[in-house]
Amino acid sequence: MGDGAMARQVYEDAVEYLCRNMEDLRALVGPGAWEAAFPAVRDADPASPEWRDGVRALHDAVEAAGVPGGLGLDPTLGVGGWPGAPTPRSAGWVCPTRRCGRVDLREGAPAPAGTPACALHGQPMRLVD
Repeated sequence: MGDGAMARQVYEDAVEYLCRNMEDLRALVGPGAWEAAFPAVRDADPASPEWRDGVRALHDAVEAAGVPGGLGLDPTLGVGGWPGAPTPRSAGWVCPTRRCGRVDLREGAPAPAGTPACALHGQPMRLVD
């Protein structure tokens, strides 16, 4: 994985964290900073500088609001090193817009009762078996 792909993955991981915690983060950051940056994260092309700038702005706002490390754009090593990799699973739901690396893994053999929705767009997530 080249430096560009690694940087892109860091931003996708930040948007995944944003997606999973959107309501709490929106309340924490406040409407001014949220409305200034969120539309670019939601609507801009993930390969564009506008999208990255929006993610960075929300990261900075979340960090300023008291969340250490913000959305996680600044990877740091601490005592104990990097966390271990997740246990791989065979099927899960992925972001329908490919704006983040969010994956909701299916637990057990039966399919969930319904398709989870994307927190950014409200669209159904895409099932990957």
